[in-house]
Amino acid sequence: MLKHLWQLAKESLVYGLAEIAARFITVFLVPIYTRIFTPADYGVLSLVTTTMYLVAIFVVLGLDSAAHRWFWDSEDSNERKSTLASWTWCQFVVASLFALLIFEASGWLSHTIVGDNSAAIYFRISAFTVPLGVLNLVMTGWLRMHRRPLATSIFTLTTALINILSTVIFVIIFREGIKGVFKAQVISMSAGTVIAALVLRDWINPLRLQWERVRGMLRYSLPLVPGGLAVWVLSASDRYFVKFYTNTSEVGLYAIGGSLAAVVALGTQAFQTAWGPFALSIHKEQDAKQVYANALLAYSAICCFVSTAVGLFAPEAISLVATKKYLGASTVVGLLSVSYVVVGLRWIASIGPAIVKDSKPMAIAALMGAALNIAFNFALVPSMGKLGSAIATLVSQVLVSGYMFYRAQQLYRIPFRFAPTVAMFALSLIVLGTASLLHPQSVFMAITAKTALLLLFIPAALALRIVTISQTRRILTAVAGH
Repeated sequence: MLKHLWQLAKESLVYGLAEIAARFITVFLVPIYTRIFTPADYGVLSLVTTTMYLVAIFVVLGLDSAAHRWFWDSEDSNERKSTLASWTWCQFVVASLFALLIFEASGWLSHTIVGDNSAAIYFRISAFTVPLGVLNLVMTGWLRMHRRPLATSIFTLTTALINILSTVIFVIIFREGIKGVFKAQVISMSAGTVIAALVLRDWINPLRLQWERVRGMLRYSLPLVPGGLAVWVLSASDRYFVKFYTNTSEVGLYAIGGSLAAVVALGTQAFQTAWGPFALSIHKEQDAKQVYANALLAYSAICCFVSTAVGLFAPEAISLVATKKYLGASTVVGLLSVSYVVVGLRWIASIGPAIVKDSKPMAIAALMGAALNIAFNFALVPSMGKLGSAIATLVSQVLVSGYMFYRAQQLYRIPFRFAPTVAMFALSLIVLGTASLLHPQSVFMAITAKTALLLLFIPAALALRIVTISQTRRILTAVAGH
């Protein structure tokens, strides 16, 4: 079992390296961006990006999840190639139609979402990224299906570096502002499309497309679309609420806070990327359920520690990379960081429904969470602004994950230890809440106090038996042996 967990950890680490490297490079651009973009500019950028994220849900149609599930149904290479080709061409047709729609409706989108027509050009440029993103997604999926985390990371890092370099050229050198950010996305996705087309030319041959395969995959994936929409409501619609009740500057501060919290997402997304192929590949093994149970504990302990650290030191981090006008973003970082961790819980819970090929619980859970998120935003944002939206996001994510575990256990029981998992999240919120009440008179005192609070996670993990001293020794021995 330790072998499986170590393999999952290695794959998660490799998947995360490219994201970490890209984020590390991006951090160096933040001090420049904060002197070029105002919080209102960030707000507009965030609103356009959030809208394109919504479009992507309808473009993908959940076929990426279906393709992964069908891929593992057969060991035959031709069958697997048919799955990939069917996925690719169905999604490309849908993406092209949506790109045309966005291009034609750019003026209406700008006026409705931003409040004027200034963002129409951003939507028109973004329309090109919709079909260009198809092969980028397929390439990443194909590498994950083959359990090639290093190659996946190299591909992701390559396109990220192209995006960053292009952004520097358009935004900093040519001073094209927000327009330059979206032009850079077009260039990086074009590069990824060329690479993917060369690598996958046999796998995506249109002659391999099977309409019966497409219909079968759509029957599985379409119930995921409402769920994907609900996930968007949970994770991104908060920008619209903040804009409606406040202004684009507050949206910009919320977006900066979300960007800092996304440091946590580098780890959680790396785990999520590794989790699906890993968990499905061992589901027939005798100790698979115990591996899943221990993965939940390890994930919760590590990610709660990291998310709490990010939330605690958010003011100091913003002071280093941004100007004073962005300090207000720190109030939402802790809650959004923990929210990212909670999102990962859904992926762990979803392994049961995935094994029995039942996607309905995921869709139902997300729809319930979306409805609650909307209700909480309406209730909290008018009086609390962006902080209320962060609270709404966290509470909604918690309820979604709770339902997912409840329903998944009915379909495929796994011996999860929920009590210590809940305790770790409670400790995170207690530490973050305690830190918000402290008002140290110096930076040194602030860092010292926050570090002391953070170190509470070590005795807590031992007391809750999330990890024992003997297990720690075995893990260190395994790490040293690799």
